[in-house]
Amino acid sequence: MKRDKLSIIKSLWLLAVIIVATGCVEEFETDSIKFEKLLVVDANISDQAKTHQVRLFYTNPIDQDTDNISNALTGATVWVEDNIGNRTDFIEQSPGYYRSPESFAGQRGNRYALFITTAEGKNYQSAYEEMVQSPEITDIYNQFNIELGDRNATSVPGVQFFINVENADQGSQFYRYEWNDVHQIVVPYPKKYEAIPSREGYDVAPFTLDVEECYREERFDELILATSTNNANGQLVEVPIKFSQAYDFNVTTRYSIEITQRSISPEAYSYYRKIELFNESNGSLFDKQQGIIVGNVISLDDPDERVLGYFEVSGSSSKRIYLDYTALDPEILAYLDRTCEEYGAIQYSGSIEDFYAANDLPESLRGSEASKRSLYELFDLGLTGEFKFAHRFCTDCRRRGSLGKPEYWQ
Repeated sequence: MKRDKLSIIKSLWLLAVIIVATGCVEEFETDSIKFEKLLVVDANISDQAKTHQVRLFYTNPIDQDTDNISNALTGATVWVEDNIGNRTDFIEQSPGYYRSPESFAGQRGNRYALFITTAEGKNYQSAYEEMVQSPEITDIYNQFNIELGDRNATSVPGVQFFINVENADQGSQFYRYEWNDVHQIVVPYPKKYEAIPSREGYDVAPFTLDVEECYREERFDELILATSTNNANGQLVEVPIKFSQAYDFNVTTRYSIEITQRSISPEAYSYYRKIELFNESNGSLFDKQQGIIVGNVISLDDPDERVLGYFEVSGSSSKRIYLDYTALDPEILAYLDRTCEEYGAIQYSGSIEDFYAANDLPESLRGSEASKRSLYELFDLGLTGEFKFAHRFCTDCRRRGSLGKPEYWQ
């Protein structure tokens, strides 16, 4: 079961509450829960040369905002050290966020530990974790799927993306996944003019910004795990990574998804699985709980102090694919609303006010047509002065994305 990062953080907080809370049948009062302020560590490094991040913060009381910046651990000295003594310092860039140099990359076969010294002189250290290579992702592909909505009352058609890995036994055999994707949006009727409301009606002015091509990027917010230990062939087959609703492809010209596979330790996998199980069982505060989820970070000064979170060390491999919407599973095509084909462009010789009021039609038809035309906007002028209108999704790509092509786009 997939859970986003916020759910994981909330789970860690709830575990802190469970440590000191007891079951009861009386009315629940938050004031009756004893709050224990615990350090939470969110950190991972890989063998990719890039800026790596360590996030440090404290748990919140139940009646406080979980994103409260005042709970960040600031002013700490943070570094990562390998088993042969190489040290890399992480510098605080914003409250609670510590980042490595861009050139930092772990070496396969080495073991790494995270060290933290707070401004008050408290010391923490993770266990040493070995960096194990990640095999290459063999295939990324998609299949039509229907997901159940809230409380199974609705169904959502879409596309499920999967991966296969042929040599999964060459890594740790335990894997965590991340993804990022991007929709390219190219509108067929880019704006060259715009209609600006005024006291007299509308003023027409040239529109000089290029809004023909945009991109909409998203990234994972889920915990996605897999293991090859149960496959005698050492393969991973049909691992579900991301579900996309059909709606996401309504005005997509081209689509790309990149999936990163992280080869993690058995201990890290067990830690994440416990979080998944905790979330699955957590119907209420007093349901049967999975117990305390122990990470790999401890206090060097107080062995009884509990520290939440995990320092992950992982080899990684990534694969990106590009596809047109016509390359999706054919079953999904029936669910795609091709907005610009359905609405089309309209050339109108009357006034802009008459266009939106549908005054060119019989009165009995004006209401429904005016409602439809409210979705249109001026995008150009005809050779003889007519106005050209098209659906707003088809004239300005910024309605579904942002200007600026990603550096990696091909």
